[in-house]
Amino acid sequence: MMQNNITLSDIAEKLGVSSVTVSKALSGKKGVSNELREKIENLADEMGYVRKDKSDSVRKNKVIGVIVAERYLDHSQSYYWRIYQELSLLSNQKKIFTLLEVVNKAAEKEKATPNLVRQNNADGIIILGAFDVSYLRMLRETVDVPLLSLDSVYEEIAGDAVIADNILGGYEIAGYLLKMGHKKLGFVGTMNVTPSIDGRYIGMCKQLSASGISVEYGKNPIVVEDRDADGNIGAEGTFKLPDKKQMPTAFFCNCDVSALLLIERLSRKGYRVPEDISVIGFDNYVPDMKEGLSLASYKMDIGEMASKAIELMIQRIDYPDTPYSSAMIRGSLVIGESVKSL
Repeated sequence: MMQNNITLSDIAEKLGVSSVTVSKALSGKKGVSNELREKIENLADEMGYVRKDKSDSVRKNKVIGVIVAERYLDHSQSYYWRIYQELSLLSNQKKIFTLLEVVNKAAEKEKATPNLVRQNNADGIIILGAFDVSYLRMLRETVDVPLLSLDSVYEEIAGDAVIADNILGGYEIAGYLLKMGHKKLGFVGTMNVTPSIDGRYIGMCKQLSASGISVEYGKNPIVVEDRDADGNIGAEGTFKLPDKKQMPTAFFCNCDVSALLLIERLSRKGYRVPEDISVIGFDNYVPDMKEGLSLASYKMDIGEMASKAIELMIQRIDYPDTPYSSAMIRGSLVIGESVKSL
């Protein structure tokens, strides 16, 4: 009896080739020799792989898969839940289905192929947030549907991207703090974990340099790490504050979650925000914010980012040979009570 649970990866493993090669062979695409194509087709028939005929693909609605690392979906980082909700709502309006797959730490470390790929369920996949570089390379080698990076952009992935204008955001935030009279600034964020953190730091340094302030990594601005190498915010050993003599008068935090954690750490040390130290975040999304203090931040339009991602993905599915593009969404400063003028 024919089995319906045979995947492209199962066939690829038997022959020692990639899932992409199997997909090309079974779909009649170029890039596979006639001899290998015949082997793949024969093995697929033997294993009971059920191929989709062209009439099926014409009738069905588009399906967009979304993969996100588990660490970004805990309660304090529900910013990505909000993005997925927007993606789902916008997709429904266009009669497109979305499927979410959460990738846990073990699967990411072991470079396990997502079920969305193994089961050939999606016409395109949106990579939401940051992943380990080796995991991204695995996706590049095994996925034969369009890939789109949302809120990050990677050299390792051939595909479209939708990102916040992180450099401009960092530039504008640093400029605002300087305008408010702050000359001794700090940055909260761990470098080389996500492209967005790096970009926001670069934007800050660009503003300092343009304003005639010397930039020296780790010292000016002072950098306080907020997460470990795996991207876990508030992990052991993070948020190590400088001593009183080195303490900045204002901190720019790479995200609002880090801003809240910094305010908590400062409070433990006896510092008041903004009376003693000013704090500004990024994203303008703080569901856990306590009443009484409005956080200064940099607002990103989540709906616009999700809408652009859906637009580019549909275009890529319908016209796969067009050049890749990156859409950069600008944000705007949100003036809050957590920043005080000196």
